[in-house]
Amino acid sequence: MSDRVDTAGMGTSGADADGHIDRLRRYYEETWFEYRLLWLDPRTRAMHFGYEQPGVRGHGTSLLALNHVMAEHAGLRAGQHVLDAGCGVGGTTMWLADVYSADVVGINVVEDHVERARRYARERRLFGQVTFEVADYTSTPFASGSFEVVWAQESACHAPDKAAFAAEAFRLLGDGGRLVMAEYVVVDDTRTTAGTAARSSDLRDWERAWEMTLASASGWTDALIGAGFSDVQVDDITPQMTRSLRRLRRLCVVLAPVAHLLHGLRFRTQTQQRNIAGSLAMCRALDRGEWRYAIITATRAR
Repeated sequence: MSDRVDTAGMGTSGADADGHIDRLRRYYEETWFEYRLLWLDPRTRAMHFGYEQPGVRGHGTSLLALNHVMAEHAGLRAGQHVLDAGCGVGGTTMWLADVYSADVVGINVVEDHVERARRYARERRLFGQVTFEVADYTSTPFASGSFEVVWAQESACHAPDKAAFAAEAFRLLGDGGRLVMAEYVVVDDTRTTAGTAARSSDLRDWERAWEMTLASASGWTDALIGAGFSDVQVDDITPQMTRSLRRLRRLCVVLAPVAHLLHGLRFRTQTQQRNIAGSLAMCRALDRGEWRYAIITATRAR
């Protein structure tokens, strides 16, 4: 996981940035039914993959296990101020408040997700500890140094400009603050003479389907160090994520024929179809060793 990638040219601005956010919103709004039916556990409200623990089974349990592993990597302490950057429907935001008594702000550009998160928080009577806002994690309204931890769980993959994400995380953290991310990390990101990434069709299809821009380990390291972070670490935890990833593959294989039929009858959108096709492309790329699942941590030095 040491392949180098030039982070220049990874950004978007103006109409391109607006278009990306619109596409991201559309992706999550149109695929919500699938996430809710096939993936969300009522206990966790988590939209991420699960971490396998020896001798422990269960989808919901594995989702919570990844939270614990990320918290350990972040050195999270009780009562800290945390930004959940790209919070989904608030599952992990509420977990941080429950387990660590953290004061947590969850942000998301998908308004529908934010409204659901607020409702779930009211149901669990957590509104004294959690707040949800519609905001872009590369340009937030919060004051510098507002947080002790910035937490990004399978969300920074959606940032076209990794340097902008890193710079905003650095600004938001106080001295000694920690950034922790759970991320898909491409293994080989060789650039062509034109400066574009030479990637397999499966990786490109996955990125398009999920509205992502993936980076390599060294690409993330360069972006974070460039923003001012120190002690950047990229820990490969792919073996512990394999069972959860295989679960998604099984679901997609079973559902693909029915989904294709419903799409032909115009009961499913193109975005919904790409979601299944992109998920299967992700699995094929993983089989070929083209990407890994990593926890990335960095520190804003005192």
